[in-house]
Amino acid sequence: MKIFKISIYSCVVALTCFSAALFGLPNKSNAETKLTLIYPFPDFLQYTKNCKALAKEINKRGKGVIKIEVLPFNSIKMFAQAPAVSKGRVDLNCIPAAFYARAVPELEAVSTASSTVEQARKSGGIDMLDKLQQKYFKVKYLGWTTDGNKFRIYMKNKPKFGSNGLVDFSGVKLRGNPIYGAFLKAMGATTHSLPATATYGALEKGVVDAAAWATTGLRGLKWDKMLRHAIEPDFYATDIGWIINLKRWNGLSAKAKNVLQSTVKEYELANRNGLLKLQTAERKALISGGMKFHTVPDPKKYLKLAVDSAYERMVGRLKKAKRSTDHISKLRAAWQQ
Repeated sequence: MKIFKISIYSCVVALTCFSAALFGLPNKSNAETKLTLIYPFPDFLQYTKNCKALAKEINKRGKGVIKIEVLPFNSIKMFAQAPAVSKGRVDLNCIPAAFYARAVPELEAVSTASSTVEQARKSGGIDMLDKLQQKYFKVKYLGWTTDGNKFRIYMKNKPKFGSNGLVDFSGVKLRGNPIYGAFLKAMGATTHSLPATATYGALEKGVVDAAAWATTGLRGLKWDKMLRHAIEPDFYATDIGWIINLKRWNGLSAKAKNVLQSTVKEYELANRNGLLKLQTAERKALISGGMKFHTVPDPKKYLKLAVDSAYERMVGRLKKAKRSTDHISKLRAAWQQ
């Protein structure tokens, strides 16, 4: 009787396996892993296009192994996106590092970078930020995918310059942002925190009359219709990178991890080259459209203040969190080359 039962069981198992192979039933051993991705900016901006192109390439290379589902724009608000990844509500995010620098203050390093992505990888700067994010935010930092652009300040009216060699922002209402907020305040600016999607209306209504933005994308937002003056030199670096929930990352197969990481690294360089070209083209287009460019009297002081103010904020946040600051000089050296 026992032999008969075992034989029946063996036949059922064999038939199940045969049916799965024949009719394509799911097999957990080789099932495709599905990941969700959220992004912060409107679809027409180049940064979002680059993000989606990278996701598409990962899906192409990882067919049968890994597949990314890109969630609709604004399905999670921009400043809630990184925390959602940290908590596992969504798997992946392409997001400015500054948007969650309160949780990991060292992320100011990539926001203020003068190093290229190649230099940041070679110096260990990206690896340092990866380890810090794993420890304090429960995400894996896959890479920095927007090297190649910087930021500049745009104004409705011609800028005034003070005797200190910097911009005089008295009476100017600036749209603020976590990326460069400390720098603007260090120059005495009054800032209003607004998402990119609300800024056009704020400019129309006079809520703000100046804004910093990347060296690519102003025309796409149509802010150039009202912002007719630009301040140079350009500062910082666009700091969008890719993060994945750490628990989700640790649960991926070695093959899936390799597809994700290798494709992100490859796109770091491809995006850099593309963004550098777009930056040059946009500046020419803005000048052709009548925008006036103005250089601050003391460019070195301007750029130094930009970096110093951000690092002061970083150190202040670390001390408030009762965390060590012994590693900051090494971090700054890795990202300021």
